[in-house]
Amino acid sequence: MPATDKDNAPDIKLVVGILVLASSVSIMSTDMYAPSLPDLADEFNTTPTRVKLTISLNMLAFGLAQLIHGPLSDRFGRRPVLLWSLAGVVLGCILCVVSQSINQLIAARIFLGTVAAAEAVIGLAIIKDLFNEKQQMKALALLGMVIAIVPALAPIIGGYLHVAFGWESNFLVIAAMAIVAALIIYAFLPESTAKDKQALKLRRVLSAYGKLLKNADFLAHTLLLGVALGLIFVFVTAAPFVLITNYGVSVEHFGYHQAAIVVSFFVGSLIASRLVDYWTAERLLSSGLLLILIGCVTLIVLILTNMLGSFSLVFAYSIIVFGMGPMFAVAPSHALRSIHTQTGSASALLSGLEQTLAGLSGLAVSVLHDGTARPMALVTTFLAVLLLLLVWWIARQKKRVDSMK
Repeated sequence: MPATDKDNAPDIKLVVGILVLASSVSIMSTDMYAPSLPDLADEFNTTPTRVKLTISLNMLAFGLAQLIHGPLSDRFGRRPVLLWSLAGVVLGCILCVVSQSINQLIAARIFLGTVAAAEAVIGLAIIKDLFNEKQQMKALALLGMVIAIVPALAPIIGGYLHVAFGWESNFLVIAAMAIVAALIIYAFLPESTAKDKQALKLRRVLSAYGKLLKNADFLAHTLLLGVALGLIFVFVTAAPFVLITNYGVSVEHFGYHQAAIVVSFFVGSLIASRLVDYWTAERLLSSGLLLILIGCVTLIVLILTNMLGSFSLVFAYSIIVFGMGPMFAVAPSHALRSIHTQTGSASALLSGLEQTLAGLSGLAVSVLHDGTARPMALVTTFLAVLLLLLVWWIARQKKRVDSMK
């Protein structure tokens, strides 16, 4: 029976722990592999731009596929779609391992992003199904805090695996994790929603997405999340080349630089989870957005004045992701607060737009690659301006709502 009674919801830590396990599989499929990127250009006799496409197109597929996984989870339930997704991850990892050319690897990564997309949208839908708004903020802050450990450890593990066993070993480990995650989800994760037999009707799906895109509150907060994730993927896509190629950071030590940034996100999420009981959601969100903007300006100035180094890059990004802790605790709940039906579709559009914007950010850095950090500055500038416009839009909406009271 679906566990949809929010007054008798299962323990938050249990649910979050299971969702972290599932989400870790898709996160590690990118972060564990990142230290291998520079060497793959020689491995496949190709350019850094094409190698970066294995990250950016994977992320783009990840975002777009969520628009399908959400309605699927409304129709067939959260658990079945999640389990089939993990089975697909195993197959995708195998396809990556047996790739003989960069084109084959790009195709395998696109497939992997497509099937792994379910974990992100279904996790958010489960939290929406089971918990009230305050519990959602706590669950999201806890989820963000714990998941932060994964991208901290993944590139460190991936760097050592690459040196010891080759880049293919990363995907074998991810496949094994997917199998373990599927077994635990099958045994312990309750179904959180009743199956909706009408959820896959094309007219209904398009109507639901159309209404959501006209919902200014939903769209503005969703795009905030997309900008934030875009900033993260600017780092994930470009930093391995900047740090390893330009600043001589070794492959096995690259992960420690990313780990320092992730620790900052962990601390930001931890503080946000504690402040939920004392600060308003608006205050938390505003504080996070201000820190993100400060970090963006710091990064842009460092790059344009040729003062960027491995430690200053980590410093600037640490400010950015520290601000993402409170932002990720509040923005998803704010985006979904006006949604009462077809939660899977709403979560899919939220996460899909978020991930698609992130994928486009990574794609822009890939296309602009010139061997320097300047593409990072250009894309970060664009995202910072977009962030400011969204802040203005949200403030304008709030002012309009207040004037109508």
